[in-house]
Amino acid sequence: MRKILLLAVIFAECLLSHAQRHEIRSTDIASLQVVAGNDWQGEPVIDIDGDKTLAISFDELSHQYHRFVYSLTHCEPDWSETQGIFQSDYLSGFQEDVTIDNYEESLNTNQLYTHYSLKIPNSVCRPKISGNYRLDIIDDETRDTAIVVRFMVAEDACTVSKTIRTDTDVDIRKDHQQVDVKVDYGTGLQVLDPSEQFKVLVRQNHRIDNQVWLGKSQITRLGVLEWNHDRRLIFPAGNEYHKFEILDVHRNSMGVEHLSWDGEWYNVDLYHDYPRRAYVYDEDANGAFFIRNSDNSESDITSEYTKVHFYLDTPRLDGDVYIDGKWALNTFDERNLMIYDEEHHWYHVEIPLKYGYYSYEYLLVPGTLSSETGVCASKTLMTEGDFYQTENDYTIFVYYHAPGGRAWRLIAVK
Repeated sequence: MRKILLLAVIFAECLLSHAQRHEIRSTDIASLQVVAGNDWQGEPVIDIDGDKTLAISFDELSHQYHRFVYSLTHCEPDWSETQGIFQSDYLSGFQEDVTIDNYEESLNTNQLYTHYSLKIPNSVCRPKISGNYRLDIIDDETRDTAIVVRFMVAEDACTVSKTIRTDTDVDIRKDHQQVDVKVDYGTGLQVLDPSEQFKVLVRQNHRIDNQVWLGKSQITRLGVLEWNHDRRLIFPAGNEYHKFEILDVHRNSMGVEHLSWDGEWYNVDLYHDYPRRAYVYDEDANGAFFIRNSDNSESDITSEYTKVHFYLDTPRLDGDVYIDGKWALNTFDERNLMIYDEEHHWYHVEIPLKYGYYSYEYLLVPGTLSSETGVCASKTLMTEGDFYQTENDYTIFVYYHAPGGRAWRLIAVK
Protein backbone atom coordinates (compact mmCIF):
# COMPACT_ATOMS: atom_id res chain seq x y z
CA MET A 1 0.00 0.00 0.00
CA ARG A 2 2.81 2.39 0.86
CA LYS A 3 4.48 1.71 -2.51
CA ILE A 4 1.22 2.40 -4.35
CA LEU A 5 0.80 5.72 -2.53
CA LEU A 6 4.38 6.69 -3.35
CA LEU A 7 3.87 5.95 -7.06
CA ALA A 8 0.63 7.94 -6.98
CA VAL A 9 2.45 10.94 -5.51
CA ILE A 10 5.23 10.69 -8.14
CA PHE A 11 2.66 10.39 -10.92
CA ALA A 12 0.72 13.43 -9.67
CA GLU A 13 3.89 15.53 -9.34
CA CYS A 14 4.98 14.63 -12.86
CA LEU A 15 1.60 15.49 -14.36
CA LEU A 16 1.80 18.87 -12.59
CA SER A 17 5.30 19.35 -14.00
CA HIS A 18 4.00 18.51 -17.48
CA ALA A 19 1.31 21.19 -17.10
CA GLN A 20 3.85 23.96 -16.41
CA ARG A 21 5.85 23.97 -19.64
CA HIS A 22 5.20 24.76 -23.29
CA GLU A 23 3.66 21.91 -25.25
CA ILE A 24 3.75 20.95 -28.92
CA ARG A 25 0.78 18.63 -29.44
CA SER A 26 0.97 18.29 -33.21
CA THR A 27 3.63 16.27 -35.03
CA ASP A 28 3.49 18.86 -37.83
CA ILE A 29 4.78 21.69 -35.60
CA ALA A 30 8.46 22.45 -34.93
CA SER A 31 10.82 25.16 -33.68
CA LEU A 32 8.54 26.79 -31.13
CA GLN A 33 10.19 29.99 -29.89
CA VAL A 34 8.86 32.08 -26.99
CA VAL A 35 11.05 35.12 -26.35
CA ALA A 36 10.43 38.10 -24.07
CA GLY A 37 11.89 41.22 -25.68
CA ASN A 38 15.33 40.33 -27.05
CA ASP A 39 16.28 38.00 -24.21
CA TRP A 40 16.35 34.66 -26.04
CA GLN A 41 18.10 33.03 -23.06
CA GLY A 42 15.61 34.22 -20.42
CA GLU A 43 12.23 33.21 -19.03
CA PRO A 44 9.02 34.11 -20.91
CA VAL A 45 8.19 37.06 -18.64
CA ILE A 46 6.95 40.53 -19.65
CA ASP A 47 6.22 43.52 -17.41
CA ILE A 48 2.65 44.65 -16.86
CA ASP A 49 3.59 48.32 -17.38
CA GLY A 50 6.58 47.89 -19.69
CA ASP A 51 6.94 48.08 -23.46
CA LYS A 52 8.54 44.63 -23.79
CA THR A 53 6.54 42.19 -25.90
CA LEU A 54 6.45 38.42 -25.96
CA ALA A 55 7.32 37.06 -29.41
CA ILE A 56 5.88 33.62 -30.21
CA SER A 57 6.75 31.81 -33.43
CA PHE A 58 6.67 28.29 -34.84
CA ASP A 59 6.83 26.32 -38.08
CA GLU A 60 4.09 24.17 -39.61
CA LEU A 61 5.87 21.58 -41.75
CA SER A 62 4.19 22.22 -45.09
CA HIS A 63 3.34 24.99 -47.53
CA GLN A 64 -0.37 24.45 -46.91
CA TYR A 65 -1.98 27.38 -45.09
CA HIS A 66 -3.57 26.63 -41.73
CA ARG A 67 -5.80 29.14 -40.00
CA PHE A 68 -4.36 29.14 -36.51
CA VAL A 69 -6.23 31.02 -33.79
CA TYR A 70 -5.26 31.61 -30.19
CA SER A 71 -6.97 32.08 -26.84
CA LEU A 72 -5.66 33.48 -23.55
CA THR A 73 -6.46 32.22 -20.05
CA HIS A 74 -5.30 33.54 -16.67
CA CYS A 75 -3.88 30.81 -14.42
CA GLU A 76 -2.98 30.10 -10.82
CA PRO A 77 0.67 29.64 -9.79
CA ASP A 78 0.29 25.89 -10.46
CA TRP A 79 -1.09 26.70 -13.96
CA SER A 80 -4.62 25.56 -13.24
CA GLU A 81 -7.23 27.96 -14.62
CA THR A 82 -8.07 30.85 -12.29
CA GLN A 83 -11.62 30.47 -11.00
CA GLY A 84 -14.09 33.23 -10.12
CA ILE A 85 -12.59 35.77 -12.50
CA PHE A 86 -14.08 37.29 -15.66
CA GLN A 87 -12.23 37.67 -18.95
CA SER A 88 -12.67 41.43 -18.73
CA ASP A 89 -10.84 41.38 -15.38
CA TYR A 90 -7.58 40.19 -16.89
CA LEU A 91 -7.70 41.03 -20.59
CA SER A 92 -8.38 44.08 -22.74
CA GLY A 93 -9.78 43.15 -26.14
CA PHE A 94 -10.58 39.69 -27.46
CA GLN A 95 -9.84 36.57 -25.45
CA GLU A 96 -10.75 33.73 -27.81
CA ASP A 97 -10.13 32.68 -31.42
CA VAL A 98 -7.83 35.54 -32.42
CA THR A 99 -6.35 34.75 -35.83
CA ILE A 100 -2.57 34.57 -36.34
CA ASP A 101 -2.19 36.76 -39.41
CA ASN A 102 1.59 36.78 -39.75
CA TYR A 103 2.90 33.82 -41.76
CA GLU A 104 5.48 33.20 -44.49
CA GLU A 105 6.40 30.14 -46.53
CA SER A 106 9.98 28.88 -46.44
CA LEU A 107 12.25 29.85 -49.35
CA ASN A 108 14.58 27.43 -51.18
CA THR A 109 14.49 24.80 -48.45
CA ASN A 110 14.48 21.06 -49.00
CA GLN A 111 12.02 20.55 -46.14
CA LEU A 112 8.98 22.76 -46.71
CA TYR A 113 7.45 24.73 -43.85
CA THR A 114 5.37 27.82 -43.11
CA HIS A 115 6.54 30.17 -40.37
CA TYR A 116 3.84 31.71 -38.13
CA SER A 117 4.38 34.48 -35.58
CA LEU A 118 2.52 36.73 -33.16
CA LYS A 119 3.26 39.10 -30.28
CA ILE A 120 1.64 39.69 -26.90
CA PRO A 121 0.43 42.31 -26.12
CA ASN A 122 -0.88 43.50 -29.48
CA SER A 123 -3.61 45.73 -30.89
CA VAL A 124 -6.20 43.00 -30.38
CA CYS A 125 -5.53 41.85 -26.83
CA ARG A 126 -3.49 43.01 -23.85
CA PRO A 127 -3.15 41.47 -20.36
CA LYS A 128 -4.49 43.78 -17.64
CA ILE A 129 -3.20 42.06 -14.50
CA SER A 130 -0.05 40.19 -13.55
CA GLY A 131 0.22 36.44 -13.10
CA ASN A 132 0.45 33.28 -15.20
CA TYR A 133 -1.11 33.09 -18.66
CA ARG A 134 -1.81 30.11 -20.90
CA LEU A 135 -2.02 30.74 -24.64
CA ASP A 136 -3.66 27.95 -26.64
CA ILE A 137 -2.95 27.88 -30.39
CA ILE A 138 -5.70 25.99 -32.20
CA ASP A 139 -6.04 24.76 -35.78
CA ASP A 140 -9.37 26.33 -36.65
CA GLU A 141 -10.29 23.66 -39.20
CA THR A 142 -9.92 20.67 -36.87
CA ARG A 143 -10.32 22.61 -33.58
CA ASP A 144 -7.36 20.63 -32.24
CA THR A 145 -4.92 22.40 -29.93
CA ALA A 146 -1.56 22.40 -31.72
CA ILE A 147 0.51 24.35 -29.17
CA VAL A 148 0.23 25.47 -25.57
CA VAL A 149 2.43 28.41 -24.53
CA ARG A 150 2.80 29.36 -20.88
CA PHE A 151 4.14 32.81 -20.04
CA MET A 152 4.07 35.28 -17.18
CA VAL A 153 3.21 38.94 -16.71
CA ALA A 154 5.04 40.51 -13.77
CA GLU A 155 4.75 43.55 -11.55
CA ASP A 156 7.52 45.28 -9.63
CA ALA A 157 5.84 45.34 -6.22
CA CYS A 158 8.57 43.95 -3.98
CA THR A 159 12.34 43.51 -3.80
CA VAL A 160 13.96 40.08 -4.18
CA SER A 161 17.59 39.30 -3.45
CA LYS A 162 19.44 36.01 -3.63
CA THR A 163 22.82 34.59 -2.70
CA ILE A 164 24.40 31.53 -4.32
CA ARG A 165 26.81 29.57 -2.11
CA THR A 166 28.90 26.46 -2.63
CA ASP A 167 29.39 25.65 1.07
CA THR A 168 26.17 23.66 1.35
CA ASP A 169 24.77 21.52 4.14
CA VAL A 170 24.84 18.23 2.23
CA ASP A 171 28.47 17.65 1.28
CA ILE A 172 32.02 18.90 1.55
CA ARG A 173 32.99 18.02 -2.01
CA LYS A 174 31.67 21.28 -3.42
CA ASP A 175 29.45 19.66 -6.03
CA HIS A 176 26.25 21.49 -5.04
CA GLN A 177 25.04 25.09 -5.00
CA GLN A 178 22.76 26.54 -2.33
CA VAL A 179 20.39 29.44 -2.95
CA ASP A 180 19.38 31.83 -0.15
CA VAL A 181 16.33 33.99 -0.87
CA LYS A 182 15.08 37.23 0.68
CA VAL A 183 11.75 38.86 -0.21
CA ASP A 184 11.22 42.43 1.03
CA TYR A 185 7.60 43.47 0.41
CA GLY A 186 7.74 46.52 2.69
CA THR A 187 4.47 48.21 3.58
CA GLY A 188 2.95 48.54 0.13
CA LEU A 189 1.04 45.23 0.24
CA GLN A 190 -1.74 44.20 2.56
CA VAL A 191 -0.44 41.12 4.34
CA LEU A 192 -2.29 39.34 7.13
CA ASP A 193 -0.76 35.86 6.84
CA PRO A 194 2.48 35.67 4.81
CA SER A 195 2.48 31.85 4.74
CA GLU A 196 -0.89 31.85 2.96
CA GLN A 197 -0.51 34.95 0.80
CA PHE A 198 2.92 34.31 -0.75
CA LYS A 199 4.14 31.52 -3.02
CA VAL A 200 7.81 31.57 -4.01
CA LEU A 201 9.27 29.44 -6.81
CA VAL A 202 12.96 28.85 -7.64
CA ARG A 203 14.16 27.40 -10.95
CA GLN A 204 17.61 26.34 -12.11
CA ASN A 205 18.34 26.83 -15.83
CA HIS A 206 14.63 27.20 -16.69
CA ARG A 207 13.98 23.54 -15.86
CA ILE A 208 10.58 22.48 -14.56
CA ASP A 209 11.49 19.00 -13.40
CA ASN A 210 13.70 20.11 -10.49
CA GLN A 211 12.09 23.46 -9.57
CA VAL A 212 11.38 24.17 -5.90
CA TRP A 213 8.29 25.71 -4.30
CA LEU A 214 9.17 27.29 -0.99
CA GLY A 215 6.95 26.84 2.04
CA LYS A 216 6.81 28.98 5.14
CA SER A 217 9.86 31.20 5.44
CA GLN A 218 12.42 30.44 8.13
CA ILE A 219 12.65 34.10 9.06
CA THR A 220 9.54 36.28 9.06
CA ARG A 221 9.60 39.84 10.26
CA LEU A 222 7.73 42.99 9.35
CA GLY A 223 7.80 43.23 5.56
CA VAL A 224 10.54 40.62 5.08
CA LEU A 225 10.63 36.86 4.32
CA GLU A 226 13.90 34.91 4.27
CA TRP A 227 14.96 31.38 3.39
CA ASN A 228 18.54 30.64 4.51
CA HIS A 229 20.27 27.24 4.60
CA ASP A 230 17.06 25.65 3.32
CA ARG A 231 17.85 22.09 2.19
CA ARG A 232 15.21 22.31 -0.54
CA LEU A 233 17.30 25.04 -2.17
CA ILE A 234 20.41 22.90 -2.56
CA PHE A 235 20.82 22.06 -6.25
CA PRO A 236 23.33 19.70 -7.90
CA ALA A 237 25.77 22.09 -9.55
CA GLY A 238 25.98 20.11 -12.76
CA ASN A 239 28.39 20.99 -15.53
CA GLU A 240 28.41 23.44 -18.40
CA TYR A 241 25.99 22.57 -21.18
CA HIS A 242 27.11 20.99 -24.45
CA LYS A 243 26.57 23.09 -27.57
CA PHE A 244 26.65 22.95 -31.34
CA GLU A 245 25.76 25.15 -34.28
CA ILE A 246 24.42 24.40 -37.75
CA LEU A 247 24.69 27.33 -40.15
CA ASP A 248 24.51 25.55 -43.50
CA VAL A 249 24.89 22.06 -44.94
CA HIS A 250 28.04 22.67 -46.96
CA ARG A 251 30.57 23.12 -44.16
CA ASN A 252 30.97 21.85 -40.63
CA SER A 253 30.19 24.28 -37.84
CA MET A 254 30.87 24.16 -34.10
CA GLY A 255 30.37 20.69 -32.65
CA VAL A 256 29.63 19.06 -36.02
CA GLU A 257 31.75 16.08 -37.10
CA HIS A 258 30.11 15.00 -40.34
CA LEU A 259 27.45 16.14 -42.84
CA SER A 260 25.70 13.86 -45.32
CA TRP A 261 22.67 13.61 -47.63
CA ASP A 262 20.51 10.46 -47.63
CA GLY A 263 18.31 11.37 -50.60
CA GLU A 264 15.63 12.98 -48.46
CA TRP A 265 17.30 14.68 -45.49
CA TYR A 266 20.58 16.33 -44.65
CA ASN A 267 22.09 14.48 -41.70
CA VAL A 268 24.32 16.17 -39.11
CA ASP A 269 26.49 13.91 -36.94
CA LEU A 270 27.71 15.69 -33.83
CA TYR A 271 30.97 14.83 -32.12
CA HIS A 272 30.44 12.08 -29.57
CA ASP A 273 30.03 13.11 -25.94
CA TYR A 274 31.67 11.19 -23.10
CA PRO A 275 31.27 11.14 -19.31
CA ARG A 276 33.03 14.20 -17.95
CA ARG A 277 35.27 13.69 -14.92
CA ALA A 278 36.44 17.27 -14.45
CA TYR A 279 35.13 20.79 -14.83
CA VAL A 280 36.24 22.73 -17.88
CA TYR A 281 34.84 26.21 -18.37
CA ASP A 282 33.00 26.71 -21.64
CA GLU A 283 30.63 29.60 -22.26
CA ASP A 284 27.16 28.30 -23.04
CA ALA A 285 23.50 29.33 -22.97
CA ASN A 286 22.18 26.95 -20.29
CA GLY A 287 19.84 25.09 -22.63
CA ALA A 288 18.71 28.03 -24.78
CA PHE A 289 18.73 28.09 -28.59
CA PHE A 290 18.74 30.69 -31.33
CA ILE A 291 17.61 30.22 -34.95
CA ARG A 292 20.14 31.59 -37.45
CA ASN A 293 22.00 30.67 -40.65
CA SER A 294 25.31 31.52 -42.25
CA ASP A 295 23.91 34.60 -43.98
CA ASN A 296 22.07 35.66 -40.81
CA SER A 297 19.37 36.98 -43.13
CA GLU A 298 15.71 35.97 -43.11
CA SER A 299 16.72 33.09 -40.84
CA ASP A 300 13.10 32.25 -39.98
CA ILE A 301 12.19 31.27 -43.56
CA THR A 302 15.48 30.41 -45.31
CA SER A 303 16.98 28.05 -42.70
CA GLU A 304 16.96 24.35 -43.52
CA TYR A 305 15.78 21.48 -41.33
CA THR A 306 18.30 18.70 -40.78
CA LYS A 307 18.36 15.44 -38.84
CA VAL A 308 20.79 15.97 -35.97
CA HIS A 309 22.41 12.84 -34.51
CA PHE A 310 23.43 12.94 -30.83
CA TYR A 311 25.82 10.35 -29.36
CA LEU A 312 26.70 9.66 -25.74
CA ASP A 313 29.42 7.03 -25.30
CA THR A 314 28.88 5.31 -21.96
CA PRO A 315 27.92 1.89 -20.56
CA ARG A 316 24.17 1.30 -20.31
CA LEU A 317 22.61 3.22 -17.42
CA ASP A 318 19.78 2.23 -15.10
CA GLY A 319 16.93 4.26 -16.54
CA ASP A 320 16.06 6.27 -19.63
CA VAL A 321 18.42 8.88 -21.06
CA TYR A 322 17.05 12.07 -22.62
CA ILE A 323 18.37 15.11 -24.45
CA ASP A 324 17.20 18.26 -22.68
CA GLY A 325 17.22 21.98 -23.37
CA LYS A 326 14.74 24.83 -23.78
CA TRP A 327 14.29 23.75 -27.40
CA ALA A 328 13.33 20.25 -26.16
CA LEU A 329 10.72 21.86 -23.85
CA ASN A 330 12.01 19.90 -20.85
CA THR A 331 9.85 17.06 -22.19
CA PHE A 332 10.51 13.41 -21.45
CA ASP A 333 8.94 11.57 -24.37
CA GLU A 334 10.01 9.52 -27.39
CA ARG A 335 11.10 12.61 -29.35
CA ASN A 336 14.04 13.19 -26.99
CA LEU A 337 14.59 9.61 -25.76
CA MET A 338 18.00 8.12 -26.57
CA ILE A 339 18.30 4.47 -27.60
CA TYR A 340 21.23 2.36 -26.42
CA ASP A 341 23.34 0.65 -29.11
CA GLU A 342 24.62 -2.60 -27.62
CA GLU A 343 27.18 -3.11 -30.38
CA HIS A 344 28.84 0.29 -30.15
CA HIS A 345 28.15 0.93 -26.46
CA TRP A 346 26.64 4.35 -26.93
CA TYR A 347 23.31 6.13 -26.70
CA HIS A 348 21.93 7.69 -29.87
CA VAL A 349 18.96 9.76 -31.01
CA GLU A 350 18.21 11.71 -34.16
CA ILE A 351 16.12 14.87 -33.88
CA PRO A 352 15.01 17.12 -36.78
CA LEU A 353 16.23 20.64 -36.00
CA LYS A 354 16.37 23.93 -37.85
CA TYR A 355 19.62 25.81 -38.50
CA GLY A 356 20.85 27.63 -35.42
CA TYR A 357 22.77 27.54 -32.15
CA TYR A 358 21.70 24.92 -29.59
CA SER A 359 22.83 24.09 -26.08
CA TYR A 360 21.82 20.85 -24.38
CA GLU A 361 22.46 18.41 -21.55
CA TYR A 362 21.78 14.75 -20.79
CA LEU A 363 19.25 13.76 -18.14
CA LEU A 364 18.48 10.38 -16.63
CA VAL A 365 15.00 9.26 -15.64
CA PRO A 366 15.47 6.30 -13.27
CA GLY A 367 13.09 3.38 -13.70
CA THR A 368 10.73 2.66 -16.58
CA LEU A 369 7.78 5.04 -16.18
CA SER A 370 8.80 7.65 -18.71
CA SER A 371 8.68 6.47 -22.30
CA GLU A 372 5.27 4.77 -22.17
CA THR A 373 3.29 7.47 -20.40
CA GLY A 374 5.10 10.72 -21.10
CA VAL A 375 5.38 11.31 -17.37
CA CYS A 376 8.45 10.83 -15.27
CA ALA A 377 9.91 9.66 -12.03
CA SER A 378 12.71 11.79 -10.55
CA LYS A 379 15.30 13.29 -12.88
CA THR A 380 18.97 13.67 -12.18
CA LEU A 381 22.02 14.76 -14.09
CA MET A 382 24.21 11.88 -15.17
CA THR A 383 27.63 11.47 -16.84
CA GLU A 384 28.13 15.22 -16.65
CA GLY A 385 29.52 15.49 -13.13
CA ASP A 386 28.71 18.16 -10.54
CA PHE A 387 31.17 21.02 -10.02
CA TYR A 388 30.66 24.08 -7.85
CA GLN A 389 32.27 26.32 -10.50
CA THR A 390 29.46 25.69 -12.98
CA GLU A 391 27.60 28.80 -14.10
CA ASN A 392 23.87 28.26 -13.66
CA ASP A 393 20.85 30.54 -14.04
CA TYR A 394 18.59 30.74 -10.98
CA THR A 395 15.23 32.51 -11.33
CA ILE A 396 12.93 33.43 -8.44
CA PHE A 397 9.19 34.06 -8.90
CA VAL A 398 7.14 35.68 -6.12
CA TYR A 399 3.35 35.30 -6.22
CA TYR A 400 1.00 37.24 -3.93
CA HIS A 401 -2.72 36.93 -3.15
CA ALA A 402 -4.37 40.01 -1.63
CA PRO A 403 -7.03 39.55 1.07
CA GLY A 404 -10.31 39.27 -0.78
CA GLY A 405 -8.52 39.14 -4.14
CA ARG A 406 -9.69 36.78 -6.86
CA ALA A 407 -6.36 35.98 -8.51
CA TRP A 408 -2.71 35.39 -7.68
CA ARG A 409 -0.48 38.23 -8.82
CA LEU A 410 3.14 37.80 -9.88
CA ILE A 411 4.74 40.68 -7.98
CA ALA A 412 8.43 40.03 -8.72
CA VAL A 413 10.81 38.00 -10.88
CA LYS A 414 14.51 38.01 -10.04
